[in-house]
Amino acid sequence: MSGLMPVKKTQQVSELLTCRVGQQWLGLQVKQVREVVSPQPRTEMPLAPDAVMGLINLRGRVITQLDVRKVIGLPARESESFRVAIVETLSGEAFGLVMDEVGAVIEMDLDMYEKTPKTLDRIWQDVSEGVLKQDDRVLVLVDVERFIAMTIPQLNDLDEGRVLH
Repeated sequence: MSGLMPVKKTQQVSELLTCRVGQQWLGLQVKQVREVVSPQPRTEMPLAPDAVMGLINLRGRVITQLDVRKVIGLPARESESFRVAIVETLSGEAFGLVMDEVGAVIEMDLDMYEKTPKTLDRIWQDVSEGVLKQDDRVLVLVDVERFIAMTIPQLNDLDEGRVLH
C-alpha cells in the first residue's frame, strides 16, 4: 500500500451575469461587474471612438459608456430601452457596457465551457474566453479586458507607456 489518497477533482464554479445584445447572449464574470444600472444622462465626447456613447456620472464617479452593438457591428438600437453593466478592468477603471437586455446571474462549471468555435463571427473570437452551450442558447463568455482594449485601443498604448501622436 503506497499511502496515497486518490485525488478528488474539485469543481471550479464561476458566476456569470447573462446579457443579450441583438440575438447573442453573453456572459460576464460577476467578479468584474460592479452593478447594472438604467440609462443615465450622458455627456458626449467629441473625437472619441465610435463605440463610446459618452461619459456618465454615477454617484460622483465618471464612467465611459460603450455601445456593445457598435463594437460588434449591429445596427443602432431603435429605442433608449437598454441596461448598462458597470464593469471594472484589472487596472481599476470602470466602464459602462450598454446591453439590450440583462438576464440573470448563473453559476457555471468552468469545465463545461468550450473553446470559441472558429465559426463564430471574428469579433466574438477576438473577445471570447469560450462558449457555454445551454438548452436554448449559446452563451459567449466575454473577456472584458480584451473587449475594452479592442474598443479603445489607445488605452493599451497608454498602459504600456507609449506616447500617442
